[in-house]
Amino acid sequence: MQRSTFLTNDGAQLSYASWPARQADAQPVVMLHSLFFGADMFDAVVPRLGGDYAVLAVDHRGQGASSAGAQPASMLRLAQDTIALIEARVGGPAHVVGSSMGGYVALQMAALRPDLLRTLTLSCCTAHAERQPERFDALEAALREQGPARLVDTLMATMFSEHFMQQGDAQARARWRAHFAALPRSVADAVHGVFSRPGYEPLLPGLDMPVLLCSGQGDRAKRPEDMQYIADRVAGSRHVTFERAGHTPPVEDPARFAAELLRFWRASARVPGEGAARPLAPNS
Repeated sequence: MQRSTFLTNDGAQLSYASWPARQADAQPVVMLHSLFFGADMFDAVVPRLGGDYAVLAVDHRGQGASSAGAQPASMLRLAQDTIALIEARVGGPAHVVGSSMGGYVALQMAALRPDLLRTLTLSCCTAHAERQPERFDALEAALREQGPARLVDTLMATMFSEHFMQQGDAQARARWRAHFAALPRSVADAVHGVFSRPGYEPLLPGLDMPVLLCSGQGDRAKRPEDMQYIADRVAGSRHVTFERAGHTPPVEDPARFAAELLRFWRASARVPGEGAARPLAPNS
């Protein structure tokens, strides 16, 4: 794995990780991380892909090692960042994998540039606008006023299942607890971007790339029913539930997450079409 940077048109310096494939003509994969994480949330997933794909994972603006830039971190702006990165560093369509916040970015990408998505994998997100905005307004305010270190227990309970907290990988738990404690207060900007997102319901019937949907049985942030709602509206999509995971299957059950990706990609081999941009809510 190596780290590189990409400068956006408004001055954000995006840091991204890349893992080369064994073959020069391997298909590319772009992975988009959850809120409060970074590209390294996929560290335990990528090695399990066996080197068969060229993987790129970006730290979204204002998170990880990426700077914020002049524009706020809306889902639209993050999608535009990722599209520019794909055009510059990948050069063509990729298998796009989005976890939680990364899923919203991926949906926005599918609306703007469906031709760049060879396949789409969404994990633990929803097609709906935030249904409890007051709850997340309070979280944003607490992050700004108290700082993430005071809220580590809340973040751990939100991002991970009870099973992972009690019986999961102890080293992984310790790693992410320390990571959450070290987050800057400015992560509240990303929280605002996630929870002010539009609804993506109008987009769903027009998705014409293969779609895999992943949910965690123990998710305390989003429900498996949220992913099933998408599955019911996207023809040919597949929904799998991770019984031992909560909101973050790539961290909680990386072996199965990698296995599901490989199964999906191998079954979905296709030449992407030249899709048109899809409709979104007016405030997208």
